[in-house]
Amino acid sequence: MSRNKAVFGIGILCFTAGMYFGGALAEVKRPEFPAEEQETGRTWEKQEQPPADSTLSDPDGPGDNEALIFYPGAKVEYTSYLPLLSDLAERGIDCFLIKMPCNLAFFGQNKAEKIMDSYEYDHWYLSGHSLGGAMAASYASGHLESLNGLVLLAAYPTKSLKSDSFSVLSLYGSEDGVLDMEKVEEGNSFMPADYVEICIEGGNHAQFGNYGEQKGDHAADISREEQQAQTVEAILNMMKAHKDQKQEEAMMTYEQISPQEAKERMDKEADVIILDVRTQEEYDSGHIKNAVCLPNEDILSEPDILPDKGRQILVYCRSGNRSKQAAQKLADMGYENVLEFGGILDWPYPELVE
Repeated sequence: MSRNKAVFGIGILCFTAGMYFGGALAEVKRPEFPAEEQETGRTWEKQEQPPADSTLSDPDGPGDNEALIFYPGAKVEYTSYLPLLSDLAERGIDCFLIKMPCNLAFFGQNKAEKIMDSYEYDHWYLSGHSLGGAMAASYASGHLESLNGLVLLAAYPTKSLKSDSFSVLSLYGSEDGVLDMEKVEEGNSFMPADYVEICIEGGNHAQFGNYGEQKGDHAADISREEQQAQTVEAILNMMKAHKDQKQEEAMMTYEQISPQEAKERMDKEADVIILDVRTQEEYDSGHIKNAVCLPNEDILSEPDILPDKGRQILVYCRSGNRSKQAAQKLADMGYENVLEFGGILDWPYPELVE
């Protein structure tokens, strides 16, 4: 289905919490844009799957590629985030905006589960602002296998998000007077390898939404529109990078391991082949003990020194470039157990070099 859809009437899916306590909304931040514009957002307040024509112009309903579920900040009317998410939806990302109980994500941090159970997308991302971001991170920590990534807007995690297949993007403004930067730094210890942190110069805490000024926040040096535009670009870049990485991994038919894991395999498995794919001259100047030399340039057909395609082959070169090329060549030839572990420059065991 077509992805260039305006969110107002197209890409924002809003769910109610089911419990909404009177009197708790006295200090709720309300959205700062015309009521008729909010109305055209076609939000609905029910748990059932909405009819396709209520949200999308195509009859087949929501798309099946990328989707983002958004948790609003504490005491902020959820529709305050419609402008940000509408811009994201116009760029091709279907967005689900959660209406939290009492406008507090603390009471609805598991709301993402209902949405993911109700819709089918290839890639799910979770996001949230301030407390909403913290609760999104808490939910993501226990569901890393179901999600592709997390976008934190002026927020930080308190639980581990470490996973080889998970991406995290953290965004905050340089003029944020609300966010505890010490907590942000502490939260870095919970981040996965694929983690990007971006400080939006001139941005502040409140301008991720459209609800006006926030107590304790500093004045922004850029417009709200500019801060949200930079946010959308960063999110799209993160999703693209994640998709590109997954496509590259899908194409890869060999395994990449660390030098430490390579050494463990050398120590434990007697029949492993250690393959040095540098030139003969480089090999003669020093190589890992028990390695055999087969220059990458010479791998044009099935090598005679590698008759068993099921045998484990550990491949290395000087810096990690030729070893990847050679490993891919061997995998393409049908070798089933090829492991690439980088270059001898990163080999931390000099006693094993001869």
